[in-house]
Amino acid sequence: MQKRATIFQYADFDIDALCQLASNLRGGQNCSCDPCQIPKSGSFNWAVRLSFTDGVEWLLRSPRQDYGYLSGDTGGLLLASEAATLRYIKVNSTIPVPEVFAYSSSKDNEVGIPYMLQSIASGSPLEDTWKNPGADEPNITHADKAKIVTQLGAITWQLSRIRFPQAGSLFEEDGDFSVRTCLSRGMVLNERDELEDVSRGPFNSEQDFFQSHFAAFLQHVKYLPLGYHCLFAPIPASTDYKDPAHHRMAVDWWNDFVAVQSKIDSSHNRTDYVIVGEALLEMVTKWTSILSKSLPSHDQQSFALHHPDLSVNNIFVDKDFNITCIIDWAFCSSVPISMLLTAPGLPQSKDELDGTLLTPFESGFRNALAECVHPDGSHVEDNLLEILTRSRPMWLVSRIMSFDSTADYALFNSIWESLGRHEQDPLEYLCSMQASDKYITLHAELAMDDPTESQVAAEEAEFLSKDVEKRTIARKLTLVADWSSRYRKGDARGIRRNGNLFVADRRLWQWIYDCLKSDQPHTQKEEEHVD
Repeated sequence: MQKRATIFQYADFDIDALCQLASNLRGGQNCSCDPCQIPKSGSFNWAVRLSFTDGVEWLLRSPRQDYGYLSGDTGGLLLASEAATLRYIKVNSTIPVPEVFAYSSSKDNEVGIPYMLQSIASGSPLEDTWKNPGADEPNITHADKAKIVTQLGAITWQLSRIRFPQAGSLFEEDGDFSVRTCLSRGMVLNERDELEDVSRGPFNSEQDFFQSHFAAFLQHVKYLPLGYHCLFAPIPASTDYKDPAHHRMAVDWWNDFVAVQSKIDSSHNRTDYVIVGEALLEMVTKWTSILSKSLPSHDQQSFALHHPDLSVNNIFVDKDFNITCIIDWAFCSSVPISMLLTAPGLPQSKDELDGTLLTPFESGFRNALAECVHPDGSHVEDNLLEILTRSRPMWLVSRIMSFDSTADYALFNSIWESLGRHEQDPLEYLCSMQASDKYITLHAELAMDDPTESQVAAEEAEFLSKDVEKRTIARKLTLVADWSSRYRKGDARGIRRNGNLFVADRRLWQWIYDCLKSDQPHTQKEEEHVD
């Protein structure tokens, strides 16, 4: 049996038809595609190279069909929207992006797959030199990072000038561009693209935009898998631990803790997230309304293009750290200006930008703004820079809204403090909501879909550690947390009946680590005494 060529790892397609298409697009220049090459792959797309006889190389990109992140229809829409976005940016800005030569959003074409033919990004991926916190490899200097984020500030300014009358994703038909359904991360990832009763745009107002995104969030937390998201038990972050072994131990303890009573997808955790989502929607609506009033009318009534993932994976630079290309514009959409004017998450989108790099970012934006003039020669003057300097809450909100986060309660706490909700502690607020008739009723409705005791026991048997000590720790922590004490109005049972919530964060795992570490010498001495 003939071995399948490695190029077909993700999909079968017609190489000859692909090369003929590329050749035709270049006026008959001979083109080839090595069937022995291993496709490059990300979470959503795979790619292979095409070579022309004159040395030019192109890239073929196609949506992955094997991960189950997105339906086939959504993958095709994302490809079409990204191609349209790249073409629009190429014509209407100086932002360095790949050139799109041809694309098809379905497999009904001569190549046999959805595809985009594009130029190859020049330079090197920034991820080669800007490493994640705690990485062993050498990192670039702070000065080089500042140079990069200064350029990102200028790019953000350019994006703020690309305006549309509606919020949504960009599509192209016969050379005409229009805003249609919104394909932002918060609307399509984590199976949200299949949610019903969620308006998907295009949106005519900032209020409609946020209400729809939070509607998708609330539908998600009620009915879809929550993955690793447990509001009062965030997964331990590697950045909180200097020793990787210590981090792995914390993750093991966390895994066992959330496995007991199937905490993550329980009605308790789901209702907690509903409370957070509805509180955030109320806060965001009030805050953005105040911000919008400071803008000129044309800024209030238009929406700007936004790249949701300006991470080191999607930024290419030359040897002097000049940005040479920004890639991966999938999930790009036009958004309210308050969402655009946020500092990017670096090195990854979920990582908050180091505070020392905020000034260079704002400086890049400010300098680009100062250089912009009206046709009559006057300088552009508005309050965009003021919004930029006050944008941290929106960055935090967007992380929770799209579940691009690992510590949701900490983010909620920061938003609460940033938006001036100082009249009440956030934990006190959450406790009061858990005791309200509204959320007790909702909890009872969601509890109808909770697994049975036998199903919980089966899940615990499958996912709990086989280590007796770890299992014991997880069960005792669950007892101390009194996880099921919430949403029981007037119930005097439980050690947390007074309403103080148990948060299993890094402080808990550090305490367990310290206790076990301090107990080791004593245990060793006792064993020696017995011998």
